[in-house]
Amino acid sequence: MKIAFLAAANSPHTIKWANTLAEDHDVTVFSLPEQKDEQGELSEKVTVKYLPFTTAQGGYKKNAAQVKSELASGGFGVVNAFGATTYGVLAAKAKAPNVLLTVLGPDVYEGVDRGGKGLVKKSVKHASGVLAAAPNVITRVQSVYKKDQQYFVAPFGVDTEVFKKIGAEKPEDAMCFGSLKALEYGNGVDLVMDAFAKYLEKTTGAATLKIVGTGSLENSLKQKAQSLGIADKVEFTGYVKNADIPAMLGTMDATVQMGSAEAFGVPGIESMACEVPVVASDTVGASEYILNGVTGYLVKVGNVDRCCDCMMELRNKAAREHMGELARGDIKEEYELRDCKAKYEHALRAVGSRVM
Repeated sequence: MKIAFLAAANSPHTIKWANTLAEDHDVTVFSLPEQKDEQGELSEKVTVKYLPFTTAQGGYKKNAAQVKSELASGGFGVVNAFGATTYGVLAAKAKAPNVLLTVLGPDVYEGVDRGGKGLVKKSVKHASGVLAAAPNVITRVQSVYKKDQQYFVAPFGVDTEVFKKIGAEKPEDAMCFGSLKALEYGNGVDLVMDAFAKYLEKTTGAATLKIVGTGSLENSLKQKAQSLGIADKVEFTGYVKNADIPAMLGTMDATVQMGSAEAFGVPGIESMACEVPVVASDTVGASEYILNGVTGYLVKVGNVDRCCDCMMELRNKAAREHMGELARGDIKEEYELRDCKAKYEHALRAVGSRVM
């Protein structure tokens, strides 16, 4: 297939699927210019073209003429637009043919709640099909767009040959917790720090917290670590490339995610694939891939005390490792990348032109 992605070149979702599909297909990514792949994570097999107008310049509408021209001359069999309030709008404005709209979760949850319902309806109406990583996202779309549409589910897969347990050297009597969410509002990294501070109050054992990622809240979170008196036990690693995440997870005993909303949790399933148990808020997304008390822990959104209790329970090495093994088993069964890729390809072929 010759596939045109309308998507942010720096998005983990774009990078994952463009790289995966480029192994067997001709893939070109059309991205707004401020969303550059600065870290160079897109494969050399992926062609990247940056459109002229930024988001601030109204790029999701003003780039329509350029996109229309590129698609007409490029001979693409299918267009994959990412985001019902962003690139899906651009696809509709450009009157792009054979569009598979990939909805990401925030676009149809927070996006609709913030007044983007009309944009979602426009994107879904124009698309030839709609794909999501989890059933709850499709249900959400159907609650907004009541008319007939064809829907597909293809989870954000994990290559379990890459994401696997790595035996890093760790002190027997120390615990290392991790947070792998962007440092932005709603992701609950501040609550993870609160839970970790309570954990330190309850135990005399050595413990550290690694906060992986960057974002607009980085400085305020560093200040919070100082105010909580835990700065010497919290490490802000900065941005870590996805290829280096398995090694990073290998240094951790558990990961913690306390976001208030999640349609699908990429860090969670990657952690579980590496046999690192997850403590997560009981969002609709996390509840789909974590079996509470068996493959991880689910806690009520914002319940820092219960989160701390679960972290305490994970001090038991034998129980922690058993939970990690069960978690990996679930990921291999439900989220293996090659199986998810086949589902994604099926969706692309279903909406694409007959000659691809």
